[in-house]
Amino acid sequence: MAKDKRRIIFDKTEISVVDMSGKNPVRINLTYDKIISIQLDRGFKKKFYFLKKECDRIMIKMRGRENPIPIYSVDDQYFEEYVSGLRKFAKDNRITLYDYLAKSEEK
Repeated sequence: MAKDKRRIIFDKTEISVVDMSGKNPVRINLTYDKIISIQLDRGFKKKFYFLKKECDRIMIKMRGRENPIPIYSVDDQYFEEYVSGLRKFAKDNRITLYDYLAKSEEK
């Protein structure tokens, strides 16, 4: 059986997210009540020590954790699938969604 390389897996009331912000990747299961907000916007991804690349990003803010979980479009080929899935997940489970990507697509 092949491993699924997706960083976000959706269920009806929970999502499973791979957090790669630390030294080792960790899979976190988040039910809808643990998620404070989801933000979709443009940001900068650090490359090496001195380079920054502008790209789309997802920031998932959760209870019990100071820093949000970031996911960048340059790191993942499934990014558009994540964005559409998170929009539906946030609407269905009444989670606060700050969607700045939709506003930039309209222009």
